[in-house]
Amino acid sequence: MFSSTANSRLALWLVPPALLLGAVWALRPVESRLLPPVLLPSAALAGSGGTLAVLGGMRTVLAGGFWLRTNLAWERRDASATTALLHLTVAADERPLTFWLNGARMIAYDLPQWAPADAPVAVQQRNAGEQARTALAFLERGLRSHGPAAELYIEMANIHLHRLHDLENAARCYRLAAEQSGAPYYAARIHAELLRELGRPAEALAWLQLILPGLPRDDPAARRDVVIQRIKELESETAAK
Repeated sequence: MFSSTANSRLALWLVPPALLLGAVWALRPVESRLLPPVLLPSAALAGSGGTLAVLGGMRTVLAGGFWLRTNLAWERRDASATTALLHLTVAADERPLTFWLNGARMIAYDLPQWAPADAPVAVQQRNAGEQARTALAFLERGLRSHGPAAELYIEMANIHLHRLHDLENAARCYRLAAEQSGAPYYAARIHAELLRELGRPAEALAWLQLILPGLPRDDPAARRDVVIQRIKELESETAAK
């Protein structure tokens, strides 16, 4: 009797790992096709024979395994494998925002640094721009999976600002972030500052006047006093024109 019970318990412990290994094995052909660093639609990944769809609760474990392999590829500075494994990770489980955010940072900030140091400056700049746009497309997929999310819009804004030096789109994404429920207060302030840098102080003023009533007086993160000061400065600036 004891032996039978022990065997049953052993079987219960062994079944989940066996299922996981089977799923990983089934996805090997998908992984091999993903090796080129290109963006594929999530349907092409998640639709491989319905493998991912039937995993249920094992998706978290499977995605964790792919994420671990992504980081190992990142440590090796293998751009193709890093990109491919990022897409497998979010195909296995698109729910954790950390996969999308950290994945986009890897693509936008790390991959360009792995180019040969002796490459011409123009080539390095073109590569950096291409990787930034790849990261933005990756985050767009995240938005399609999650719906509007302040964190994703902020990440997109940062890439537009710091990698592409595109103030217009950075301002647009910060505003989209600020309009989401639970967005950090700084997104709205940065949107106004970028409008000011773009030479549109009247728009910046109107925006700050719009958000001021919703800023709590008892939350230091709201920086209500800073917003009031910015409004005064912009009123003076616009009145002088």
